[in-house]
Amino acid sequence: ARNVGAGAGARVVDDRDPRPDFSRANFDNRHALAAGANADIWRGLGGGFVFRYYSGYPINETVGSDVNGDGDNTDRPIAGVHDLTQPILSALDSSGRAIRNGIQGEDRLLLDGRFQYIFRFSRYQAGMFLELYNLTNRVNFGDPTGNRNSRNFMVPITAGEPRTMQIGLRLTF
Repeated sequence: ARNVGAGAGARVVDDRDPRPDFSRANFDNRHALAAGANADIWRGLGGGFVFRYYSGYPINETVGSDVNGDGDNTDRPIAGVHDLTQPILSALDSSGRAIRNGIQGEDRLLLDGRFQYIFRFSRYQAGMFLELYNLTNRVNFGDPTGNRNSRNFMVPITAGEPRTMQIGLRLTF
């Protein structure tokens, strides 16, 4: 999905020409795959898995200050001006400015599982279950900041949940 400078605090570089800001939307997750399977294994014993993969949201590379004097600090770096000490990671447009949301964000991969056993007696039903989240225990990093002035520029500092599980009982009457 593409749009023009949408999002909190986002403004176009030049209000007279929004075309340079027409690019990937902030929540453009290019690739997503989800699949699940459940099975009754044997006499009330069941299990299932859910697999999910997301390619990640884009990251907007900014200089971290208001270099053009328009009142916001979402200005993107320009080749030959802002790349003297570190290279610009985003692709550049025809004027040498980093394109909006030009860096691919962190991907996420999750595999969850569930096992259950259901007892049936007369018109009642009782069940025990075990749910496991992030079975592979993969570290799914959050997107880093694209602010070039930050000490954490392009350094992931957050991560999703590690492998966790829960057990439970359920009575249906």
